Amino acid sequence: MKKYVQIGAGSSNFDKNFKDGFTNFIKQNNKNTEIFIVEANSIHIKKLKKIWKRYKKTQIFNFAIIPDNINQKKMTFFYSEKDSPDFQIFSNSIKFVRKHFTTGKIRRKTVKCKSLSVFLDQNFLKKIDFLSLDIEGMDYEVIKNFNFKRFDIKNISFEHLHLSFFEKIMIIYKLTLSDYFFSGMGFDLRKSDWMFTKNYKKFFLKTFFLPITPRRIWKKYDFSKFLKK
Repeated sequence: MKKYVQIGAGSSNFDKNFKDGFTNFIKQNNKNTEIFIVEANSIHIKKLKKIWKRYKKTQIFNFAIIPDNINQKKMTFFYSEKDSPDFQIFSNSIKFVRKHFTTGKIRRKTVKCKSLSVFLDQNFLKKIDFLSLDIEGMDYEVIKNFNFKRFDIKNISFEHLHLSFFEKIMIIYKLTLSDYFFSGMGFDLRKSDWMFTKNYKKFFLKTFFLPITPRRIWKKYDFSKFLKK
């Protein structure tokens, strides 16, 4: 049985502005799947339970995933009042929130948290088919500090748009050292995600050109072929 893990689900398909590629993919292609959903903002949990209520092998968790090098049980997160009612941006970085909402009041909320490795260990997730990360500015630190050798993860989808040039280089370096290579666009339907696949060498050279590829080029890329199965 395939195992899917989504870190940062938001309101999923209840978001009035955007549909969720992760949710759509599972519902269209992989009903016999174990699903693990993690969302830091408690406002989304009720909606997520409604979306996944027919999928009995789904577990939904309300806490924040943090990098493995941070040992905290709670963390302060920020959000903008102007992001109502969907509150898409919920980040531990007030600068990240202000980048998206230059005006308006920023509120804060204390959230329970645990590292990605601890979460996977606690749920016996040593083997994962798809790991989706969309954690509002913390993707880089989570991937950078994650030990891929401890887990068998076939595919990793993460948001690339907010990464700096240096962060793109470092994250690609980290992934390629663990034998992950670019396989196409990830779950985000706006093509904001990259998909990296274990031992996938077809796009070997493209992988290393990702940091200097102009944004307009991304619109011409398709989803990873693995998302079409």
